[in-house]
Amino acid sequence: MKKMSFQDRLRLDSRVALVTGGGAGIGRAIALGLASQGAHIAVLDIDPTAAKQTIQQIICLGGYATSWVCNVTNSSEVSDTIRAVIDHHQKLDIVINSAGVASAPGMPFTNNSVSDWERALSINLMGAVHVCKESHAALLKSEAARIINISSITGVISAAYMPPYSVSKAALISLSKVLARDLALHSITVNAVCPGFIWTPMWESLGLAMAEHSQGEQGKTAEEVFKSRVDKHVPLGRPQTLEDIADAVAFLSSSAASNITGQVLCVDGGVTI
Repeated sequence: MKKMSFQDRLRLDSRVALVTGGGAGIGRAIALGLASQGAHIAVLDIDPTAAKQTIQQIICLGGYATSWVCNVTNSSEVSDTIRAVIDHHQKLDIVINSAGVASAPGMPFTNNSVSDWERALSINLMGAVHVCKESHAALLKSEAARIINISSITGVISAAYMPPYSVSKAALISLSKVLARDLALHSITVNAVCPGFIWTPMWESLGLAMAEHSQGEQGKTAEEVFKSRVDKHVPLGRPQTLEDIADAVAFLSSSAASNITGQVLCVDGGVTI
C-alpha cells in the first residue's frame, strides 16, 4: 500500500466535526479551518444568527455545514441537538468544545459572586461534559474519533484577575486528561488546546476592567493594556491569532496526530515556558 503523504494525512475529507461556540471568534475560526480540510461541519451556538453566518462562510468557500441552536449548559437540549446532528450527518467523528465565557474580574477573588462561579463552570466545564457524554456512542463508531477541548493558558498558569474563568479552564484540562485515559482503549484521542493572547471582544472587556482595577494599568485603553501584557508575558513578542488556534485544532483532528492524546497544547508564543 502506498504511504500517504503528510499533506494527505492532514485532510479531513467527509469526516463530520461538531463545533460548539462555532458562531464567532475562536469557534468560527476552527469551523472554517476544519472545513478547509474537507470536514463537514455542524456549528452549534446559542446565537442562531452567528451560527448561520459561519455556515454561510463555509458554504461560500465550497464546504458543507449545518447550524444548530444549542445552550450547552442544558443537558437535555444538548442531547436533543446532538441526536439531530447525527441523524442529519449520519455519523460524528470530531468534537470540538469551544463554547466558553469569560468571568467578571476578581482582583481579589472575593469580588466574584456565586453566580460568577456557577456561570463559568456551567459553560466552560459542564458544557463540555454534556457534549462529550452525548457524543460518546457516535464517536465509538468512528474510525478516527477526536475530542478537542479549547481551554486557555489561564488553565495552566493562574490568572488572579479572572478566578472563575481560570479555574474552569484548568478543570477542562483535567477533563481532557481523564477522558483521554478513559477512551484510549477505543482509539479515541482527547486533547486540550490553550490559546494565549488573542485580541477578541472578551479581551477588550477584560482590558477595560484591568485598566480600572490593576495597578499600573490605570488610564490605559483596552488595546494598550493588551499590548502591554503581550510585551511583558509573550517571549515571541507578538499576540496569537485565530488562525493559530484553528491550525492546531486541524492538526490534532487529523490522522497525522493519531498517536497524540491526553496532551495540553499551548499556542501562546511561549507564555507558559
